[in-house]
Amino acid sequence: MTLFWVRFKWLTITAGAFVVGLAAIVVIGSIPPSDFPAGLVFTVRQNSTLSGTADQLAANHIVRSAVMYKAYVVLLHDGHGIQAGDYLFDAPQSALRVAYRTAYGIEGLPKIKTTIPEGSDAKDISIILGKSIAGFASTTFLSMAKSQEGYLFPDTYYFYKNTTPQQAIESMKSDFDARIATISSSISAFGKPIVDVVKMASIVEKEATSTVDRRIIAGILWKRLADKYPLQVDPPFYYFLGKDSAQLTLDDLAVDSPYNLYKHTGLPPTPIDSPSLDAILATVTPTDTPYWYYLSDKHGNMHYSATFDGQLVNKAKYLQ
Repeated sequence: MTLFWVRFKWLTITAGAFVVGLAAIVVIGSIPPSDFPAGLVFTVRQNSTLSGTADQLAANHIVRSAVMYKAYVVLLHDGHGIQAGDYLFDAPQSALRVAYRTAYGIEGLPKIKTTIPEGSDAKDISIILGKSIAGFASTTFLSMAKSQEGYLFPDTYYFYKNTTPQQAIESMKSDFDARIATISSSISAFGKPIVDVVKMASIVEKEATSTVDRRIIAGILWKRLADKYPLQVDPPFYYFLGKDSAQLTLDDLAVDSPYNLYKHTGLPPTPIDSPSLDAILATVTPTDTPYWYYLSDKHGNMHYSATFDGQLVNKAKYLQ
């Protein structure tokens, strides 16, 4: 046997041993530790570094090798790092699986179905979330959500049991942005700023349930607004006084509040609820009619009139 073949054989054996050894290191470093803490919720905080998280995972016996975990994250996510969140490890998992979950934000916590009805305001939403999610910080949510009134889209959400007020608000605002994008061309064509559209839509939401009536009412209210005529609508009273139309008194109608649209012209300072997409679309696609007045009878049917005298006739006919 020549010296060349001796060297080649030695190199082959060495390379093979290296590959086997490396494979063994990968396998051993990837399998879950024997004392894996099944049931642990591990928190990756905002701005956590990959190295710091790897060390903490190893210290908590979730991964056997911090090095293997880091290598997997880099390979899986193109070096984009890890996602903040609370991760439930309910059973032993390989370092590859742990890396995949933390790289793509798969928290594994059970989600709670929560439905926010159309026309809910921030207070309503805080109560709903408080009832749905045990331990939810409803008071904190309400204080944060008031400034986002009207922009927390009414929809069905699936929240983690440890969802924070900020996370809930971000989810609902993100949903609002996504839904609004689907009708952005109609909003742009209407020519009113979105802040005015949402304020008006929050009124339209409470004034009627059908698209046809909503478009007619929107036409009436925009016409009043353009003519600097008070909108004279009741829903804002429920927002700031907690009273519906049947409960309002003459004293209520005299209350000096910017939400009292009998005394003040223009739109309310803020939206008064979270309007549906239908109400928003109806608001920017109003129906032009000769009507200036409307009312809803005891069965929810709308009645319109072009004059105040006609409104009085309708009141006597449908509300007595």
